[in-house]
Amino acid sequence: MNNTFNFNRFGKYLAFDLKSRWSENRIYMLVYVLIPVIYYLTHILLSAIGNGFSSAFSNFHLSHPQIATRVSVFTIAAIVFVIQFPSRAYGFITEKAKGSAWVELPASRLEKYFSMMLITLIIIPLAFFIGYLLCDGIICLADKACGNSIFGSWIGVTDDYGPFNEDGEVSIWARGFWWLASPVLMTASVFLLGALIFKKGKVSRTVLSLFILFMILFSLGALVISNVNLEAFGENLRNWVFGHIDHLDFWFNLFGNLTLAVVVVGCGIWSWFRVKNVQH
Repeated sequence: MNNTFNFNRFGKYLAFDLKSRWSENRIYMLVYVLIPVIYYLTHILLSAIGNGFSSAFSNFHLSHPQIATRVSVFTIAAIVFVIQFPSRAYGFITEKAKGSAWVELPASRLEKYFSMMLITLIIIPLAFFIGYLLCDGIICLADKACGNSIFGSWIGVTDDYGPFNEDGEVSIWARGFWWLASPVLMTASVFLLGALIFKKGKVSRTVLSLFILFMILFSLGALVISNVNLEAFGENLRNWVFGHIDHLDFWFNLFGNLTLAVVVVGCGIWSWFRVKNVQH
């Protein structure tokens, strides 16, 4: 049964796996989902305290968290959550006691692998984003002074690729939903692999490994550049850009999707072999 796949059994195992991950991480997930509420209440409290001290000298004015700061908090929370969750959810596989119990569960390695990938890359991140944006939307609905919600700032694909739209509001989805999903998929894939490779310091060692990898790639790139005629290269690049100015977005999307495919598929294959060959 190690490498067989049965849809009925997979459905039952997926439900069991999702219930187990929720049972073990529900407090952690709820804290992250409620960050908009926590941040809003903290901001209002600090604003009230600050204005309380200055009310004797000026008119009392309560500050409300605006879209720009809420997007910043959302970005930081999302990055930390996506980085940490894979190791919290499946880091136990490398542990002798819990890992052995996981190996003995009545499902094939392939079914366990697909369940792990679905939960880590799609189900839990999607639940986090929906919960977070819903909390932020409720706050903006209850307090109009906060301005537009994060979800409401979505303006879709536009010709303006900067961080602000024409009204000065933050546009984190200037290139559409896929440009939010892509980094989530890549980050979750990398840190899930790190959780399966390292027995201790799963997040920190994964970050260190990425740093070393980027340094190696940077050194190789610098070596290549040092042997290239930069003036001629720059001229050729400029000519290519002006020659494809009407299709730059296509090439940008193509490069982004190829990068996504290489990272997710590569990490996914490596993760499969880790799951397939795990022994305790």
